[in-house]
Amino acid sequence: LKMAAVFFVMIVVISLVSRVMRSTELRATEVEFDETAERFLQESAKRGTIRLIANHPDERNTREYLIKEREEREASHIPSGDQVLFLEVTVKDASDFTGNVRVHGEEISGFRVLSVESASIPNGLAATLLAIRDRTGKKPHAYFGWVEGNPLKYLARFVIFGEGDIAPVTREILRQTDSDPKTRPAIHVG
Repeated sequence: LKMAAVFFVMIVVISLVSRVMRSTELRATEVEFDETAERFLQESAKRGTIRLIANHPDERNTREYLIKEREEREASHIPSGDQVLFLEVTVKDASDFTGNVRVHGEEISGFRVLSVESASIPNGLAATLLAIRDRTGKKPHAYFGWVEGNPLKYLARFVIFGEGDIAPVTREILRQTDSDPKTRPAIHVG
């Protein structure tokens, strides 16, 4: 009985360590942009800094985007004249640890949205930001809202369920992938 308990605990510990290690690896093999997404990026790059507001897609209506843009501009001091794109990730198959990330551009009530399909939210965001940098030659800036609550609780939720505070995990994936802060996509949390 003692051996069985030790064996069980070891399996759980190894599983948790493995999950933590995998969660901060860039696992996307390719990022595919459709024509509209590509156009949004090229136009944004021509205007100056590429600014993307990370958004959890809820209603996907004018009100949602207006509120989110106002909050992020205020919290992160995004200049009022600078164009922003919204960046939204939908998890298609969480069991697929590697694979392609698909980015679809769409205009919703006048707001430009990059809809990303990925196996995980932080990985999809990191892969997309790196691909934007590589395609445009410009360092993209991504803006996240601050999640209220105990950070240890969110860390535990992320390790156990794969959910939690997205910004720090996205940043860590980027940091491990590109060690140079001058070229690494910037993450802002406000």
